[in-house]
Amino acid sequence: MPTGLQALLKERISTALLCGSPGTWKVLVVDEHSKALLESVYKLFDILHMNITAVEMLMSPRAAQPSLDVVYLLTPTTQNVNRILADFSDGRRSYKQVHLYFIDGIHDKLAERLTGGLPDDILQSFVELYCNFRALESQVFSIDQPSNFYTLYGNPGGVVASEAAQDRFEEDVILTSRAILNILATLGENPYIRYYQPHHHAPLGPLSVSRTPGSLYGGPSAPRGHPDEQQQQQTPRWKQALGGGSSGPTYTGDQIPKRLAMQIQKDLDDYKTLNPEFPPTMNYRPRSVLFVVDRSMDPVAPFLHEFTYQAMINDLLPVQDGTTYTHKVKTGMGVIEERTDILSEEDKIWTQIRHMHMKEAIDKLMADFNKFQQEHAGFRAGENGVGINDMKDMLASLPEFQETRDKFSLHLDMAQECMALFEKRKLTQTADIEQCCATGVTDEGKQPKSIVEEMVPLLADNAVSNKDKVRIIALYILYRDGVPDEDRKRLFQHARLSISEQDTVNNLVYLGCKIVRTPTDRDKRTRVKQKYSRTEDDYHLSRYKPLVKQLIEEQSTNRLDQSSFPYLGEMPVDAGPPPASLRTQGRPAAQSMQSQTGSLRSARPTWHKAPEARQKATTESRQRFIIFVAGGLTYSERRMAYLIGDALNKEVIIGSTHNVTPESFAADLRSLGRSGIGGNPPNAKPLSPYVKLQKSLSGAPPSFQQILDSRIWTEPVGPPALAPPPPPQMTGPTPSTSSKHTSNLIPGRTNSPAPSFNSKLSFKRDKKKDKEEAPTDEKKKKGLFKMRWD
Repeated sequence: MPTGLQALLKERISTALLCGSPGTWKVLVVDEHSKALLESVYKLFDILHMNITAVEMLMSPRAAQPSLDVVYLLTPTTQNVNRILADFSDGRRSYKQVHLYFIDGIHDKLAERLTGGLPDDILQSFVELYCNFRALESQVFSIDQPSNFYTLYGNPGGVVASEAAQDRFEEDVILTSRAILNILATLGENPYIRYYQPHHHAPLGPLSVSRTPGSLYGGPSAPRGHPDEQQQQQTPRWKQALGGGSSGPTYTGDQIPKRLAMQIQKDLDDYKTLNPEFPPTMNYRPRSVLFVVDRSMDPVAPFLHEFTYQAMINDLLPVQDGTTYTHKVKTGMGVIEERTDILSEEDKIWTQIRHMHMKEAIDKLMADFNKFQQEHAGFRAGENGVGINDMKDMLASLPEFQETRDKFSLHLDMAQECMALFEKRKLTQTADIEQCCATGVTDEGKQPKSIVEEMVPLLADNAVSNKDKVRIIALYILYRDGVPDEDRKRLFQHARLSISEQDTVNNLVYLGCKIVRTPTDRDKRTRVKQKYSRTEDDYHLSRYKPLVKQLIEEQSTNRLDQSSFPYLGEMPVDAGPPPASLRTQGRPAAQSMQSQTGSLRSARPTWHKAPEARQKATTESRQRFIIFVAGGLTYSERRMAYLIGDALNKEVIIGSTHNVTPESFAADLRSLGRSGIGGNPPNAKPLSPYVKLQKSLSGAPPSFQQILDSRIWTEPVGPPALAPPPPPQMTGPTPSTSSKHTSNLIPGRTNSPAPSFNSKLSFKRDKKKDKEEAPTDEKKKKGLFKMRWD
């Protein structure tokens, strides 16, 4: 049974591609969003070998193919539903049989429109896959919402802008929660939920109330609320680790992780109510734990220079989206040509070295290359051995070993480029200062006393880029928990930073960090002080460990502070009593809803009920820790999920709104303080002008369906250029949804090679709520956008 995220996601999508009777040829129709999801786990070549004749875009003009079945793999939006119905309107029968697969749950109103609007005997499958997320690696996911960084932490602006920012914040919380629900459904996990509750800074972004937007002094003039006795008695180690000091003021109020955790719990409760078989009973794992944290928990990690292979190449080289690298290679004919390579888990060399320190990675590449030499006669080095350049030249002359040659050439090229930049940019000196600031200690474990003396020459050095200078200054200010305003300006002037580069540092206040320290503030310097020893890490430039490591370790030993990481709702019996103020934070279980039988929809395939034989492997019995970081995930945190998980015999799955590199994180910060809704996110996709988001009569945010319709849309361009419709067919009175297609659906699924699905309606809501959350006015019909699969 697949356990990795990529394998599980691929298995879910395969049920759509393999649906129908064996040997039946089908057309696959996708939208832009589902296409990107499909491409993340399948190559077009592989899809076409699954009895798929073509992959077409939903909004493109498509010729009718009444002799072929169609599989719609789509996002459940109103626009997409309208387009499906258009394929069969006015007596037109564009396809022989229809299989509907939605990557997320669809609103009941839209489901009823589909089942009532399609011709008789045509609908064979109607499945909600709940797979709307990106599996970047076997243990890493993304919900692909980078603009959330601005709505979560951005300057809310004035009164009018503040209200709009809060609305957008609530919408993004709903979308983010729904994506996490998709991940939990795919994993088959009903976790305990813990969230990060910082007490050293006030609520951030639109949740801030008394705080002055853009104040470099950080936090409001007075704490919000008063901590209770239990909170005051909590151990100070996490407060010190997070830079607040053990004697500073304590702040209360809803923080971003708590608001998100509460929405996740609500969505999960609703999902369990509508799917009584979830979570699967045949699960040999201990109950998982979901941690909801945000970027403010560890603002240090994104700034550090990392010298492990994956992190270093994404920091120093032009790798796009963490996977695509374009470089120049020498062919066997001695010609230099440009080539684009993809870094994926299909590359065994990549998976073996990606988490190694660069030195260890190069040593392994050299050792593997020497082994390759010995195994192939006629391919020998001279008596003096070979260097990296010699290896690349020798590989270029091996056309018979093309795949091996290409992989070795790729990684040798990247390693060589990284080491050249390491020397050119003086990263030894830069990283040493960064590590002292991040850990609070020197390589010998002592308090650093000469950081300023070592830092100033680098800030004045033209060989050090301004991007690196920004990182040094940011880490130094974080280490000092703010500096006098005069010192801050002097640092900027000494480094000759532009206004926008200064904004990168100044805007750390939006993550709850103090930038300017007043004369009355004590010099706390209470960043994490990790006890460093040579037995733990042989590389003094890699001493800092992301705080997710401490989080996982303390959870594993039941020592994680419940004041900083309270449970929401249920908690393990051995977790100990929660703080008194936290006992009532859990949300009551969702009210039971009336069961509606006879629906065509299935929220969840039966792969959740795996045979017992599949559960025997040790890796399939490990407890899962699932970590969601709102606001960006670093490569060092991704690596730590694998390393600490293996060390503690846990499966640690980590993800975020998006992936960040030091450069992209600095760019995000630089734009964060701009006035406007959500900090004026650059390159944000515009909302649909055809959907007007409205709150319910009770003032609740718009429904998930409305928000999805406003975010996932395509500009209308006119009707499709379909072939002439076949002669009109006789259709009788439209039966009710519960009986119209049920008898047709189940036999079709039984004959399918894909797993069978439940036939009960699995996504039901209160009728009064349905009335409040009715879809957008259907008179505003959407047109079609011409898009080809390329």
